Amino acid sequence: MEFTAVALIIVSAFTHAGWNLLGKHEHPSTAFFLVATVIGTLVLSPVVLPVAPTVMLFPPSVWLPLALGGLFQCLYYTSLSAAYRCGELSVVYPIARAFPLVFVALGSFLLGRGDAISATCLAGGAFFMAGCFVLPQASFGDIRPGGYLNRTSATALVVALCTVGYSMADDHCIRLISPLTDQGISSFRLSLLYLLVQNLTSIGFMLLMVLFRTEGRQRLRHTVTRRLKNAAVTGIGVSGTYSLVLTAMNFASDVTYVVAFRQLSIPVGALMGMGILKESRTAPKFVGIGIMSVGLVLVAMG
Repeated sequence: MEFTAVALIIVSAFTHAGWNLLGKHEHPSTAFFLVATVIGTLVLSPVVLPVAPTVMLFPPSVWLPLALGGLFQCLYYTSLSAAYRCGELSVVYPIARAFPLVFVALGSFLLGRGDAISATCLAGGAFFMAGCFVLPQASFGDIRPGGYLNRTSATALVVALCTVGYSMADDHCIRLISPLTDQGISSFRLSLLYLLVQNLTSIGFMLLMVLFRTEGRQRLRHTVTRRLKNAAVTGIGVSGTYSLVLTAMNFASDVTYVVAFRQLSIPVGALMGMGILKESRTAPKFVGIGIMSVGLVLVAMG
């Protein structure tokens, strides 16, 4: 990755951990993230509207993967909400963030782009997986399969799969529309325009999930009347984070590096959970986070 990509991803990692901390604190729902996404999109709009007509230049091949990306984004928020309602940030967040590296790397190999991934990066991925094995356990003296066969681990894994889905879709779409920079549009603004369109797609899917369920409508009213400020902060954090990531994709040889280096947020998020939310502080958590940090260094070196 170029230095620009590294700098953008470092900033996005801290921002990502921050909005997840706020989301966990709010015991979120799909309705909460619906409101957050709407507000984040509105904040994004003034920057994007001057280049909005460029959407008409998007190639037809973009729209299907873009819609799939929006669907995966919707499912991501739904599963993330479920994970945070039943598990700790310091457990859910590292698992949900580390597994996409392996899945995306596998996808890159299947798509014939495996030669862009170095052995050092793959070694870093192995360390991430090892950290995920250790982290959920209550103690080193009681490591057992039951430590993973629970709702927290299952929902965190679904979050990871959804992350892979929209990351692969976004990478594909960004590459398809990148030639539009020849029209005099900066890669940053083009990425923001793509993000706005994807947000609108995700909002559409979330509206279907929220408005057609009584519980969803109740949670939506609760969010608007009592949690609007925190939803706004979360939405701005989400849009800000992913706009940086989308831009970073323009300066990396493969999306795997972007997804991998973003894992800097893993130790940050886990430490926030233990330090700010006062979650349990077990030896496996600290060791697991340490192993993942080694993996992060290997990815950066790769």
